[in-house]
Amino acid sequence: MIDTKALKDKILDLAMRGKLTPQDPNDEPASELLKRIKAEKEKLINQKKIKREKNGSEIFQGDDGLHYEKFADETIKEIEVPYELPEGWAWARISQFAQAKGGKRVPKGMNLQAIKTLYPYLRVTDMKEETILLDKLLYASESIWEKIKGYTINNEDIYLTIAGTIGRAGSVPLELNNSLLTENALKIINYSPMNKSYLIKALNSNVAQNQFNNLFKQVAQPKLSIKSTLSTLIPIPPLAEQIRIVDRLSEGMELVKLIELEQHDLQELSSRLKKLVLDGAMQGTLLPQNSNDEPASILLDKIRAEKQKLFKEGKIKKKDLEEIQPTLDEDNAYYQNIPKSWSLVCLKTIVYILNGDRGKNYPSKEKLSFSGNIPFISAINLKNGLVSKESLKYLNDEQYNLLRSGKIKKDDILFCIRGSLAKNGISKFTKGAIASSLVILRSYNKRLISPLFLLAYCNSTQISSELNKYNNGTAQPNLAASDLSKFVIALPPKMQQHKILRAIYRVNNIVDFIK
Repeated sequence: MIDTKALKDKILDLAMRGKLTPQDPNDEPASELLKRIKAEKEKLINQKKIKREKNGSEIFQGDDGLHYEKFADETIKEIEVPYELPEGWAWARISQFAQAKGGKRVPKGMNLQAIKTLYPYLRVTDMKEETILLDKLLYASESIWEKIKGYTINNEDIYLTIAGTIGRAGSVPLELNNSLLTENALKIINYSPMNKSYLIKALNSNVAQNQFNNLFKQVAQPKLSIKSTLSTLIPIPPLAEQIRIVDRLSEGMELVKLIELEQHDLQELSSRLKKLVLDGAMQGTLLPQNSNDEPASILLDKIRAEKQKLFKEGKIKKKDLEEIQPTLDEDNAYYQNIPKSWSLVCLKTIVYILNGDRGKNYPSKEKLSFSGNIPFISAINLKNGLVSKESLKYLNDEQYNLLRSGKIKKDDILFCIRGSLAKNGISKFTKGAIASSLVILRSYNKRLISPLFLLAYCNSTQISSELNKYNNGTAQPNLAASDLSKFVIALPPKMQQHKILRAIYRVNNIVDFIK
């Protein structure tokens, strides 16, 4: 799969280095453009349309090839620029061609509303894809507008997010002209002939983002100030080149979008193919059957003998020996056509289902640790059929020893029955415990029932069909362990289990290789 975000960043970076478009020596150099901007700036200051900044500056390149910054008080200092630019380009700080002004928070005790008014209020969450998303827009009342109407943004300005998601730049659609602006963003007011679209691209490129990130590292609570924003260095190409860059970037990003769409289609097709293979395997239609294989009925007799042995040893209870007859309905009618050597059983017949400890010894979040040797596994840790160590918490020996149930072993299948229903993974830990949202599915004999076969079943359409029978219909879905024990499973002969797993593995590898 192509990393399209990295591809976008690379295209943008090439554009900001002048490597995306051919340079035209007949273009007016950026140095002349900046001189004209400086003259226009003085004119606006004299007309009192903008204020003069304190000790303003300009960047120039000396005869020695180094870059310097000259300030209004005549002081000059050498500066380090991000990289060398093509002939005719120049470095400039945003303050040389624009001003910035912050937004305003909603007054205390007043609230925005989803009902449309004349006063849209633009939040950072609305600022995406270099524009404003309209689907979750909120609005201010007239009373809010009267209090903060001096903090608006128009469609000629550039927004820049300065808190939360920092450094995201874009423009406001015409229909949202003069909207109220959040305190977590500022507007960049471009009073120069610089191309607005080019400036947005420059602010979203690595050259600006790296400068923002360097500022974040220096403060405990990252937030861009107006001063630091205005001091950001931007590569300035000739004006004609700015337009060419914007056009070429538009073409490049369209191609990346096509790649994203193709990859999305491929991803969907890959997922469907994997699911189709998995379902076919679990229904006995994927592979040819071998009449010489020991049938599943014999396998079941061996499992029952194993259970009797465990009962005599006191490792399971008498109720665990009881069997439930599988029931068929329209949701699992495909089970009527399973191969003759297979058997239809309920999950309880072939696995031991263990709840987590929900009593007084259940560990509280505050008493768990992010380090240790005894994992305490919850639904958040189940990813891609495994137990992820990311965000995994741990018990100490005392907490573990107090638990009466829910203790895991290697190759146990962990299955979520509350919240993220049916989320699952196989345990590779030899010791640990589960949260109350999970149950353990433990094969009575791993040589007879492969744990990986059980994992495959837990990810098949068959499990979805069984879940539909016992869906409680509430906002927070949950499943009783007693209902899970009734889930129907088509059990193949032992040799067929291994053939099924090999086939699934091979197909998945091929599909992933194509992706």
